[in-house]
Amino acid sequence: MPQLDLITSLAIESFTHAIQALFLLGFAALLLYYYSFYRRDYLRLWSFAGFAFGPSELIRALLSSSAMVNPESALSWSSGLQGIALTLQYLAITFIGLGACSAVFNSKPKQYWLYVAYAASLFGGIISYFWLEPSISYTSSTANAGFMRFLVTGLALFAIGVFMWRRLGSGVGPKLVSAGFLSIGIKNFFVLYGMYTITGNALDWLLSFQALLTVIIIAAVMIGLIIWLLESERNTAVRAIQRAEYLHTHDALTGVSNRDQLVSKIPLFIEYCRSNNRHLTVMLVGISRFKVVNENIGIRGGDQVLKEVARRLQNFYKQPLTVARISGDVFAVAFDHLKSRNRIKDLAVEIQNRIAEPIEINDETVNIVAGVGISRYPQHGTRSELLINKATIALTQSKESHQPKATFYERGMDEMYSHLVDMEPVLRKAMSDNEFQLYLQPQFDFDHQQLCGFEALIRWQHPERGLLSPVEFLPYIEQLGLSAELDDWVLNEAANILMHWKRLFGMCWPIAVNLSAPQFQHFQLIEKMERLQKEYGIEPEWLELEITENVAMSDLHNGMSVVQRLREMGYGIAIDDFGTGHSSLAYLRSLPINKIKIDRSFVSELQQSNNDVTILKAMIRLAHGLGKRVIAEGIETEEQQDILQKLGCDMMQGYFYSPPMRQQFAEQFIERQIQSNKKPLRPEAVAAY
Repeated sequence: MPQLDLITSLAIESFTHAIQALFLLGFAALLLYYYSFYRRDYLRLWSFAGFAFGPSELIRALLSSSAMVNPESALSWSSGLQGIALTLQYLAITFIGLGACSAVFNSKPKQYWLYVAYAASLFGGIISYFWLEPSISYTSSTANAGFMRFLVTGLALFAIGVFMWRRLGSGVGPKLVSAGFLSIGIKNFFVLYGMYTITGNALDWLLSFQALLTVIIIAAVMIGLIIWLLESERNTAVRAIQRAEYLHTHDALTGVSNRDQLVSKIPLFIEYCRSNNRHLTVMLVGISRFKVVNENIGIRGGDQVLKEVARRLQNFYKQPLTVARISGDVFAVAFDHLKSRNRIKDLAVEIQNRIAEPIEINDETVNIVAGVGISRYPQHGTRSELLINKATIALTQSKESHQPKATFYERGMDEMYSHLVDMEPVLRKAMSDNEFQLYLQPQFDFDHQQLCGFEALIRWQHPERGLLSPVEFLPYIEQLGLSAELDDWVLNEAANILMHWKRLFGMCWPIAVNLSAPQFQHFQLIEKMERLQKEYGIEPEWLELEITENVAMSDLHNGMSVVQRLREMGYGIAIDDFGTGHSSLAYLRSLPINKIKIDRSFVSELQQSNNDVTILKAMIRLAHGLGKRVIAEGIETEEQQDILQKLGCDMMQGYFYSPPMRQQFAEQFIERQIQSNKKPLRPEAVAAY
């Protein structure tokens, strides 16, 4: 081995430190460039490490060059520069460690960790400065600095390398980077060992060329990092493809199968059932009034409800063949072990009961109900779409009542469903073309023997069929979910009439409007009524809202809280068609209403049935005892009027007094009242009970 004099050794050391510095600075710039594209935090942190390591190596190159010219003069300031170089090196190590943590945990380190890195580096630099200060020669100072540099860097990079090797994936890139850090740490341990076991010319060669080995290892780390990024991009693309394939067959929100996947699975189920003499049952589970749920607890809350429904169906004690979400609030489940129609019905009811169990969402308790539509193989078809369509028709039938039930598909439902589908565009066009009209039927007060208000009754002026009664179109409105839109039109039309009467007569006779069930099941109705007051300038006592008995009894918690708020605002609330639904007289004391409207079916049989007279008498007495007024509708004869008057009925309505009439005829009716010096009553219905 050739001998090295001091000048040659310092020249080699200066050159290797300079090359290493340029290499590190170039590596740092390259990492920063990659960070601008990939936005990986570990790239930015490792670029900071390179920008700290590079200047530390430049300082060492400067010290070596100065010692070549005048070693003794270099001694006077070498300790301070060596301390700065070590401080920068410690800072670089902390950035490497933070970058390794960011790569392993795939997260950005907290800001305070950066402050910890700065403080630790400065503290290490101060300790190193005092460690180097007592040196009496440049060679001694360099030896002390080398000990600190190789020891601290070796321990840190070895630990970081082991940490990354164990925690990162099995890709070539991460392993190569981890191996690079490990290699630098092991190399530093060998250098430290050589500093204490090797002397003379061999130690000079070891110290002079160890930096070249570091450059080679850093180059390997750079290659590994590039491979890592390419692997990461490939893995990201593969995951995106896998995610796309998953979403093609699964619902993104709930994770269950989607409609396409269900359609592709059903033929397999059918083939299995055919081969094993089994029957396939397809149940569509539709959440009733899910729009109300979204309005009450928000869309995110509604999403949580859907996830919980999917979870309950997947974990149902009779494990289904599959669970799928085929539309917004409709799920499908399939079973292959059921033949008995009664057993299928019982299982569907059990599913309804499971879904009806309370759901806790953001400290709120949500109660939902669901209808179930059922189709079967081979009874109802042998194709996927056919079985799903027939179950959809059955589900539509099940949702027609206020309490959805489990419904089997039956022959003839297709025609009703097809007619319903055909009616939707026709009804929407009728709304947009203002084909609906509001008719008004007078209501009379017995005590004062005068007009006390009107009931708003809707009619359809069909362009081809003429004037149609509600019986001919309201069922379609309800089944198509257009009730809320029609109710909004009725409310606006009634408010417009009241505003017109205020200008025309200087006073208003109240109008009663019958609203559908969905209106009373969420607080949006309150906002609508407030808007009507502001837009039309009407008073709350001019509008009376009617709710059917079935609706009142089916949702006492949500619906009645809305009604209570409307009563507090001053609106009159009446129970319409009382006696035809639940007939829950005991609920009357808790319902926030002020008027009961007796159904015409009781009135029509008054002259022939003593039972009806007895029932009406009990109804009227109970209502009066609870501070509520009673109005009877459907009065057609004087005898009916006389009986009801003797029973104590407060108000009456029917063809005996007047049929429903157009607005202009109602205004003529009002003018006759005014000419008779009769003004609108302030009915007790408006007063708090």
